[in-house]
Amino acid sequence: MGCQRVSYRRRMHYATRGNRVKMVRTPGNTLVMQKRAKRSQGIHTPWVLGHKRIGGTKALHHTEARLAPRHDKSVSRAYGGVLSHAQVRDRVVRAFLVEEQRIVKKALDARSKVRTERRRTLNKRAKKASNKDAVKQRIGAKSLTKKETAKKTTARTPVGGKVAKAAPKKK
Repeated sequence: MGCQRVSYRRRMHYATRGNRVKMVRTPGNTLVMQKRAKRSQGIHTPWVLGHKRIGGTKALHHTEARLAPRHDKSVSRAYGGVLSHAQVRDRVVRAFLVEEQRIVKKALDARSKVRTERRRTLNKRAKKASNKDAVKQRIGAKSLTKKETAKKTTARTPVGGKVAKAAPKKK
C-alpha cells in the first residue's frame, strides 16, 4: 500500500508557519493531520539591549505565563528574568569603572590643589623676601640721608608747635 492522500481538517489550507501539522495514524489505520501549536519563544531581554533569550526560564505563552509560578519565569539573581547574566555583569563592571574614574578624578584634583597651594606659598615667601630686601635698602638709604640732614639742621620744633607751611608755587 502506497502513501495515503491526506487533507487539512481545518479551514486553513496553506502550509504556512502558523499552520504546521503532524501526521498521526489512528486506531482505524487511517492517516490524519493534527494541528501543531506554535512554540513560544520564551522570555527575552529588552529589545534595545539585544533581545536575547534569558537562560533558565521556561518558554511559555503569555496565557500560560500568567498562571505559571514565579520559579518558571525568573532566575534567582539581580535582574533575574529581565536581563541576561552577561548584561548584569556588564552593569556591575561599568558601575565599578565609573566609581574608579570618579576616585581618580578626585585624587587628581586634590593633587593639583596641593601643587597650586605650594606654588602660592613659595611665591608669597619670595615676594615677602623681596619686600624685606627693598625695605632694608630704603631704611639703609634713609638712615644715611637722616644722618646727613641731622648734621645740617639742629633746630627742632617742639611737639605741638606750629610748623610754617611752604607757600604754594605760582604758575
